[in-house]
Amino acid sequence: MASNDDTSWHIRAEIALLAALRAGQPIPYEGLATAAEIPAPHRIHKLTLWLEASMAEDVAARRPLRAAIVISRRYDRPAKGFFDMAISLGLIDADTPQETQWQWYQTQRDHACNTYCG
Repeated sequence: MASNDDTSWHIRAEIALLAALRAGQPIPYEGLATAAEIPAPHRIHKLTLWLEASMAEDVAARRPLRAAIVISRRYDRPAKGFFDMAISLGLIDADTPQETQWQWYQTQRDHACNTYCG
């Protein structure tokens, strides 16, 4: 049984994230948390923090946003935190209309899928 501070799931999350990108298939947060075997409690919160860190890494390395492939179960887009992180990284402005954010997101997801597609 993994301890609550176990970070070995980071490797499993990365593998599942890249598999989703290569397949061009969005993966829900819960699906990624399950595939990565993120230990409870607060599995989705742990995943969200990891995804936000990956966004910062991708921006610093000038790579497409790998996190763009992870979506909410209820919508075909990431949760609000993805957009909040994009704002904090200077990728979009805080006053960008929601429809424009959605279009920006679609472009990011397509670019990530095209880049990581094997």
